Amino acid sequence: MLRRRVERFFSDIRPWEVYQNLYPEADVCFFLDSISRRLPDQNYSYILSRPFLEFSLKPGASPAKARILVRSGTGREKILRAKDWLKALGKQLASVKVAPAKPMPFFTGGAAGYWAYDLVPLLEPRIRNFKTASGLRPLYLGFFKDVIVYDHAAGCYWLVTHEGRRTPKARKTFQNMKSFFRRAKPFSGNFEISDFKPEMPRARFQSMVRRAKRYIQAGDIYQANLSQRFTFRCPAENRLKLYDSLREINPSPFSSFLKIRGLEIISCSPERLVSKRGGICETRPIAGTRKRPSRGGLRAVRRELLSNEKERAEHIMLVDLERNDLGRVCDWPTVKVEEMMKTETYSHVIHIVSKITGRISRGRSAIDLMQAMFPGGTVTGCPKIRCMEIINELEPSARGLYTGSIGYLDFSGGMDMNIVIRTLVLQGERGHFQVGAGIVHDSDPAREYEETLHKGEALAEALARAASGG
Repeated sequence: MLRRRVERFFSDIRPWEVYQNLYPEADVCFFLDSISRRLPDQNYSYILSRPFLEFSLKPGASPAKARILVRSGTGREKILRAKDWLKALGKQLASVKVAPAKPMPFFTGGAAGYWAYDLVPLLEPRIRNFKTASGLRPLYLGFFKDVIVYDHAAGCYWLVTHEGRRTPKARKTFQNMKSFFRRAKPFSGNFEISDFKPEMPRARFQSMVRRAKRYIQAGDIYQANLSQRFTFRCPAENRLKLYDSLREINPSPFSSFLKIRGLEIISCSPERLVSKRGGICETRPIAGTRKRPSRGGLRAVRRELLSNEKERAEHIMLVDLERNDLGRVCDWPTVKVEEMMKTETYSHVIHIVSKITGRISRGRSAIDLMQAMFPGGTVTGCPKIRCMEIINELEPSARGLYTGSIGYLDFSGGMDMNIVIRTLVLQGERGHFQVGAGIVHDSDPAREYEETLHKGEALAEALARAASGG
């Protein structure tokens, strides 16, 4: 039985600096960064390292039998074969016994990591011949007993650890955490970006949009999200400099930097897939985008976006989809659209956002909730399964991590997961990011292509700024 220990700690060192100091010393470390604090419950950032257990799925898993890799904190590995990997994950979480403690408003420990879009065939076996990214584990979760929490509202840290009754070591753990509270060294060295290019030319993307519109006209689907990938090469060093540029250019509520043994994920996602706090579940679909004007005119762009029939129709369909998905695990009378079609302004774009909540049904868990919501309807389309089949047919390569999810499931049954958009995936000297657009019956292929460029501007600018030393 583990017992939670918490210490409040004040320091003028910012959490991003703490992570920079920790980063070179850990093979696995995460920074879940709520830098923009747009939402009332986004007052906390988290620094995690050295998981005591790692739970991941081996590449090439089939719906009938998934290969689960479990790695202990000492490096011992074992492979499990399971027909129901979600059940195996639930058992693994349940096996960590934590003594009852006062509820805290932030993540105090649990499983954190990513769920790649490549999980789709493991959740929906009806989808055949699904493209998956070579070498990418479709699921990776580290189990963490120690968490550094930064409270943006209070301007303080909360140091959290879990210790066994016979092995009291909280004081030593807290001392080790505090050793990373020092000024980070300035970034140095060159950062060269080369071979930056789109996966497909403009004409091919527009042809893909026209093919999707034919499916809409035939009645197969109502709306689909299609994406294109941009690839580049960059040195394996100075990834911290790259994230520093990105978080300055485009601060977002669900930003993150994940380092997992050679794989690095740098995200500035604005979108929550789903959260659960106590019994209340929440999803915040984003659908509808305009480029932010460089000078003035912001109010006019918002008005045009909210009055555009195409954007309104797309957003309303996706709100209905997310409401129905939430209703699969929540008591239906409690499922409500609390905010409908609000605008949020970011550094490069303006989005339409809604908020849907519900109370989870008795006997349902955070894993059940994730299964019901994943992947998000805003990044697939409506109806979801048929859209995923069409995406698999039309897009030239596997999405991999793109449009999956990053976040955590805590020991107390809570969770918070984003949607992986505006995200760089880096391995060795190769990197890529992906951007998409929502397609409906009256979509203009040229305009949809331009929308993908607008969404990718912040990432391209971050790469350029890191390379120039800005």
